Amino acid sequence: MQTLNKKDSIIIALVAIAGVFTAVIGVKATGTSQTSTATINATVLETMTLSCGNATIPNLTANTPQSVQAACTANTNGAAGFNLKVHSTTSGADATKNLLHTDTTTWIINTGTGLSTYTGLPASTALWTAGTTKGLGFRVRSTSGGTTNANTNTDWGVDETAGNAKYAAFPLTDQTIYNYGSYSGSASAVNIDYKLDVPTTQKAGSYSGTVLYTATTN
Repeated sequence: MQTLNKKDSIIIALVAIAGVFTAVIGVKATGTSQTSTATINATVLETMTLSCGNATIPNLTANTPQSVQAACTANTNGAAGFNLKVHSTTSGADATKNLLHTDTTTWIINTGTGLSTYTGLPASTALWTAGTTKGLGFRVRSTSGGTTNANTNTDWGVDETAGNAKYAAFPLTDQTIYNYGSYSGSASAVNIDYKLDVPTTQKAGSYSGTVLYTATTN
């Protein structure tokens, strides 16, 4: 038998290794795949803005009422709309008064004659009788924008005519004066009518006061 020298052994080993590589490389891999669904979650937060215009009632003489309109403009992306509340900023003995003379002691009484404090119920609003009703009254006149162009709350009367329009004195605590119950996506202007008459004994001069409106998403 012939004995392999060291050089021949190395050559044979290399040939064997090459054969193994060739065999491995020659095997075709079978591809596999797997799918997975990813869920993406997001929350859009509610936003609300409210801007209410100031109102200056024209100069008046006793027994001749004057009125003026101003809007509260609400804008929200709330899915269920919004409601608008209001209350007087006076309290205690002056709770039923809003307009204070520049002398800081003389008030115009809201509920002088024919006006009741608004309670959120139709019974607390009433028609304005010229020459008889006295005090500072308000009503929701109409709405526009995302809401309908009409008064949708029958507390305030079916329309704007003198024989149908109803008024009340400002409430002492928050009361809802308007509600819109669905998504709008655009600004809604709620028009408020302020009306004033005084008795002949009311002190002449300038009066002013404030009320507080709050818009809340439903």
